[in-house]
Amino acid sequence: MPRRLLPALVAVLALAACSSTTGPSPTPAATAPVAQVGKQSIPRSLFDLRLTSALTAVEQGGGPTPGASGYNAMVSKLRADVLKSLILDSIIGQEAAFRHIAASDADVQREVDQDAQSAGGQATLQTQLAEAGGSLAQLRDAIRSRINEQRLEDVFAQQRAAAIAQRIGAGEDMTVLAKLLSDDETSRDKGGDMGVLSDAQLDQGDKAFATAVRALQPGKTTPQPVRDLAGYEILRVDAASAAGHAVHRILVAAPQTYTVKERPNWFLQSMLDALSQYCSQGQLRVMLSGAAQPCSTASPSPTATPAPTATP
Repeated sequence: MPRRLLPALVAVLALAACSSTTGPSPTPAATAPVAQVGKQSIPRSLFDLRLTSALTAVEQGGGPTPGASGYNAMVSKLRADVLKSLILDSIIGQEAAFRHIAASDADVQREVDQDAQSAGGQATLQTQLAEAGGSLAQLRDAIRSRINEQRLEDVFAQQRAAAIAQRIGAGEDMTVLAKLLSDDETSRDKGGDMGVLSDAQLDQGDKAFATAVRALQPGKTTPQPVRDLAGYEILRVDAASAAGHAVHRILVAAPQTYTVKERPNWFLQSMLDALSQYCSQGQLRVMLSGAAQPCSTASPSPTATPAPTATP
């Protein structure tokens, strides 16, 4: 069983079995695994589901079609991207299961029901998905993967922010740490300096952020990270006047409206570190015909961006 070194985490991997599905018995080809991650298999049926969705998205976006120049190369790249995203999702899902925060069937169904209500009913949702080349199965897969990643990333973000706050409390320079560790691209290169925020700006922004800023006395830093819509904030108020509050921040991103496109680099690196340990322990194997073995190089690097999917 591989041992993974993730930020603020040294834990033994929980090996969760693949979730079962109801309905007609799938064919052997559909259940044959395309990869083995730890003791968890990735079934061919899930690979085909994501690949079909990705191909549909490319076609709808004006990409090459069967028989066109470049089509075969595009399909080969998509196959590799889909496989890489499935391997990362397996790692994330198993870690989420170990921490007892993995998405349940009820969690997934709750979001499907919300989507159906927004669409005007289950039948309308299915029609919209079909028109986009998708299906309810594809939607459930996407929801489960997103919930698992968001929950795990939130846990890691809490740990990362707490560690940064501890370093500041021990005397390290907040501006130096902001340049190294903040996820706020606007203020990071300025050492976390946000300038002077007026009352009007605070009122128009995140309420939790505004409350934390107004509660700080000049020269003080939040003793604990503050949770707001963007993630976990370490804040310092340098001065307060009628013009507003001069604020420095370090943001550890954990957006509450989350998509994998917002995956922070440090979280991706955590997953790549985990993947490297799977490889070093011989716990990752690909059985997909024509696919490269992720562990064949010293530093496997799955794509940071998921393969495109069709959406309603």
